[in-house]
Amino acid sequence: MPAVLNRTITIGPLSLPFTPLELLMRLLIPLLICTLGALTVNIVTRRITARFLEDQSKRIRIRRRVRRITRILVLLIIAGALASLLGIQVYSALTRLLTILAAPFYSSGGTKISVITLILILPVVLLASWAGRIVRRGVETGTLTRFGLDAEQSFSIGRLIRYSAMSLVFLIGLSIIGIDLSAIGVLFGVLGIGIGFGLQFLVADFFAGISLIGMGHIKEGDRISIDGRDGIIRHIRLMNTELSTFENETVIIPNSRLTGGVIHNYSYKDRRVIIVNRVDVSYDSNLEQVIAVLKELAAANPWLQSGSEIIVRVIAFADSGITMELRTWIRDVSHRADAAGWTNLEIWRAFKSAGIEIPFPQRVIHSAPPPFSGDL
Repeated sequence: MPAVLNRTITIGPLSLPFTPLELLMRLLIPLLICTLGALTVNIVTRRITARFLEDQSKRIRIRRRVRRITRILVLLIIAGALASLLGIQVYSALTRLLTILAAPFYSSGGTKISVITLILILPVVLLASWAGRIVRRGVETGTLTRFGLDAEQSFSIGRLIRYSAMSLVFLIGLSIIGIDLSAIGVLFGVLGIGIGFGLQFLVADFFAGISLIGMGHIKEGDRISIDGRDGIIRHIRLMNTELSTFENETVIIPNSRLTGGVIHNYSYKDRRVIIVNRVDVSYDSNLEQVIAVLKELAAANPWLQSGSEIIVRVIAFADSGITMELRTWIRDVSHRADAAGWTNLEIWRAFKSAGIEIPFPQRVIHSAPPPFSGDL
């Protein structure tokens, strides 16, 4: 049996340059190991994303990317093993290539930067970002909740801790891949000259982002109005803030715009708001009946804040009717448009059922007298 395994494989007149034992050890077993490794990575990724990511779309996107990367790696390893089995010197070529990539093109003190060093910066950045999110989520769900902090304080402290953890992991990662941290100070000094001339806006946005995170005037999930746009804050980053409008538009706002102007934050301290509905009624209407009908329908509002006062006012005596105003407290500002639309529809239905007329503008046009002909 061992003699058979060490015998060159022949298929008709074709003789292959490897034995069954070499086929097993150099191709089939690496293929099995790579496949099992890829499955393990995908399973671990699925469990980690299920535990730490709440957004289903992000989970699917990350899992899909990991599957693609593992498949590419498996194909590359198998292609290399097959080429080596056929006598192609793949590994020696890769060794020479790695030697060239590892050769430093910049040296300063204890820092040697090569192409591989630059490539390794990317996983360091990704690891720092991942560590920052994990630390922030652990602090917000664990430590901060024990101190009784409100949403604004938890958001600010959690973000500051996240960026501190990211910076720490990033600096440690740079030192591991061989970059002297003292050289970074020199680099920042050189960049400072460029910042002073052409990067003022980026610096302003950066420090505005730190200010937003530290002060907590706005936080993720708040509904704000800025420059005539209403929307929900989805993400606050160091350089910009992502606003999602109610028309499903994404607006990227530089952070300096959020600290240098007036921002209408509907949910800064209290998410309860008052919706105002105005309607005209005929001058022949019984105002006591109108007030009673408006209060009754407002009390049935599904978004009504329980225990709140419903206010109905006579606002004005307009040209075509009497203007009434209904003010209703609702529990959450995110339902403001739904609650206002529901109230308008119910006003129309209730007035129609009670026989209360909603007048429309009327204009009386008088015809001009015939021109004077001059005859008596």
